[in-house]
Amino acid sequence: MLAFNPTPKLLHTKLIAIWAISESGLGGLLHAAKIPFSGILLGSFAVIIITFIAKSSEERFNSIIKATMLVVLIKAMVSPHSPPMAYVAVLFQGILGASLYGIFGVNKMTSASLGAIALLESAFQKILTLTIIFGMNLWVSIQQFFDGLQEKLNAEWITELPWLFLTIYGLLYFIVGILAGGFAFRLPEKVFQNAMELQHRSFEFTANKTPLKKRKRKRFWLIVALLLFSTIVFIFSGMPKQALSIILRTLAAIVFFMFLFNPIFKYFMQKWARKEKRKNQKTLNHIMNLMPDIKNNVGLAQQLSKQQTKVVNRLKWFVINWLSLSLYYSEDEQ
Repeated sequence: MLAFNPTPKLLHTKLIAIWAISESGLGGLLHAAKIPFSGILLGSFAVIIITFIAKSSEERFNSIIKATMLVVLIKAMVSPHSPPMAYVAVLFQGILGASLYGIFGVNKMTSASLGAIALLESAFQKILTLTIIFGMNLWVSIQQFFDGLQEKLNAEWITELPWLFLTIYGLLYFIVGILAGGFAFRLPEKVFQNAMELQHRSFEFTANKTPLKKRKRKRFWLIVALLLFSTIVFIFSGMPKQALSIILRTLAAIVFFMFLFNPIFKYFMQKWARKEKRKNQKTLNHIMNLMPDIKNNVGLAQQLSKQQTKVVNRLKWFVINWLSLSLYYSEDEQ
């Protein structure tokens, strides 16, 4: 049985461990817990943890910056094959949160701003990556493709579809970010209240030691699908030569990132990680020791949340229950 402790030890260390788990494998955990939309949730979860750290710390800026660097360090140790932009996203979220909360304090406006800006960066980081790989001509060709459809079907609204899609895409991340920020601002109190209520519920803690199945890498087929899509778009836009050009450019970009940029980045990242690991050995040991139990709480949090029929409510209570169990319950604390 798990023991409830209203004043948990190592609260900040546990929060860092939870953030580190989210960055090094929460996608797989959410998949195991049958939580949909796991991709867009990772940025929202970072906002939640950063806000939680800010609300439970007097030195907000220093606490968040320290937590961010430790999460990046653990990510480099646990998931050394993470792409460079994944580290950029964590650093951006941490520095943004530290700046907003350090300067303006923790309130509804700053938490909503953190959520909106952090998720917008995540959204357009993907678009920027596509632009780098496929080139600006891809967007031009897509526009010309829809211009051609407009002429054939005599429907003026069709030509606006690419920009309408990008607008909806950006608005989706923006709105979710604001909602995540508002939820994050209210969350610490909800988590503590829920942790107290869980004392009166009968549940057993069963550690699930079965490792999660590794998700098959789909990058290759994603790239093939994008190449096929871009080729079809160029051909139907009346630009077959550009189709060949974009294929060659994309292959060159892939070779550059896979065999030159990524290895160099990972070399320096691992070198930095080894150096920082020696400096923060004690803190890292605390965090790494906490991570297995926190991961095991995912299954129990899912069981406690499955009674919710609506997806949004199930996700909300999954997060609340997971944090309640991980922060306020332990087999060791009595």
